[in-house]
Amino acid sequence: MTTDGVTGVVPAGDRRPGGALAHVRAATSRAHEELDGSLDVLHRPWDVDLHRRWLELTLGLLDPLEASLARWARTDPAALDVAARARAGLARGDLRALGADEAAVSAVPLCPDVPGAADRAQALGLCYVLDGSTLGGTLIHRTAVAAGVPERACTSLVGRPGAGRRWRETAAAVDALGAPGDAAVEEMTATALAAFAAYRRWLAPLARASA
Repeated sequence: MTTDGVTGVVPAGDRRPGGALAHVRAATSRAHEELDGSLDVLHRPWDVDLHRRWLELTLGLLDPLEASLARWARTDPAALDVAARARAGLARGDLRALGADEAAVSAVPLCPDVPGAADRAQALGLCYVLDGSTLGGTLIHRTAVAAGVPERACTSLVGRPGAGRRWRETAAAVDALGAPGDAAVEEMTATALAAFAAYRRWLAPLARASA
């Protein structure tokens, strides 16, 4: 298993050499590493205040990204189960568990410039990034709980049960999309890159000064 920190843990057995999954992973590896390096969440002091800010900012990304996926899923009979993958509602619950009232949760700003999911290729590009971040969230969960953050305020980090199975479903759907060089695969890859860029911009307030 290859551990990619904040935004993903990609099981080695899920990568078909020369397939679309291997292609998108290679194409996004630099963006992935730069994002993880700028945040450095596994090697920095963690506390409730930092956790609250993390939840607010990630909610600002998850909400519009997941809304776009939900719209796609209503039009594509072969859509992945985006409701089971959704974590924005869990992030809102985590904020409430930290004492935020409904007005504060409702006032969390949403990222205005996330990539959308107008078709299956774009949707799979988003799922690649979001499902990877759910797996990577397991590592952040351990860091947060070890630092004294209540576990009930960390549910959005790991998502609902079955994250590993859902990742395998996404990996299979990505590889089924086509071969590297196909228009759909390149569109999917471009969307994944745009999602990483949105993460990098929106989470910039959390970036380490040395990054």
